[in-house]
Amino acid sequence: MAERRAATWPWREPTRLLPLRWGGYGTRYAIAVSLLLAGGLVVQTASVYVGYLLVAGLAAHVAGWLIFPGRGPRRVAIALPSALAVGSLLFGSAGSVLLVLSLVGWLYLRQRPAISYLVAVLPVLSGLVLAQLYPQYGDGMIVVTVSALVIVGSAWLARSIAKSRPISSKT
Repeated sequence: MAERRAATWPWREPTRLLPLRWGGYGTRYAIAVSLLLAGGLVVQTASVYVGYLLVAGLAAHVAGWLIFPGRGPRRVAIALPSALAVGSLLFGSAGSVLLVLSLVGWLYLRQRPAISYLVAVLPVLSGLVLAQLYPQYGDGMIVVTVSALVIVGSAWLARSIAKSRPISSKT
């Protein structure tokens, strides 16, 4: 009896293979990422005097998650925790630790393998260091910039881990 061999296929983004009910993948992806980032930045400009910026920023951030190309229940599940994490930066640099929720939500939505979730330790460590180095609220721009870079880098590292895992289909 001949032994079946697994065929190895080139890696493709799992969410790219999902059928979308509306819009194209590239357009939805670009708009969603723009809303996520812009919404998060607008939240950081909010204060007691311009509370409407908090509402507008959180609404844009949540809208970004909801239109992102991915499975519907996953998009809904991560929208609120991520928005709360982005809003936590208003309490100061210690809130940057909570941005790990946004990264974990990204990995969950993008259907990354379990091993790639190890990168979630990077924003936590970064947040702890930033909270020690920049305890003053006035250093928020530094904290937001470094945190964003760490999260984006962690997401790319998780993608690299996912790509290194063989995707096979039994023939």
